[in-house]
Amino acid sequence: MREIIVPNLPPPNGHYSHAVISKGQLYMSGILPNLVKPQDSLDDQFEAVFKVIREVLGFNGVSLQDVVNCRVYVADINDWPRINELYAKAFGNHRPARVVVPVKELHFGYKLEVELMAEMPQ
Repeated sequence: MREIIVPNLPPPNGHYSHAVISKGQLYMSGILPNLVKPQDSLDDQFEAVFKVIREVLGFNGVSLQDVVNCRVYVADINDWPRINELYAKAFGNHRPARVVVPVKELHFGYKLEVELMAEMPQ
């Protein structure tokens, strides 16, 4: 198992890594949109999350096309239709397995958090 801390991203705020690689799989920790403020728009928060996701994936030589499973935590299920539109745009024709988890609230008052798993190149 190899722990991944991406040097040009803010360090994790707790006792965890940005991602872990194990047995040919990359497991990414939950990504909050902490590059923007909690009061920023849903679109801005989504873009902030996926900017970090792309950075972590790219640092490890993979892309969104290598994602096999994605879990999206949503603080307000009424935001889901817009998140789904943004998600579809981000992934294009690629459709990884996915689960949507409505939650009472997210840390710092953010509107979404995303964690995922990707296959590493052979």
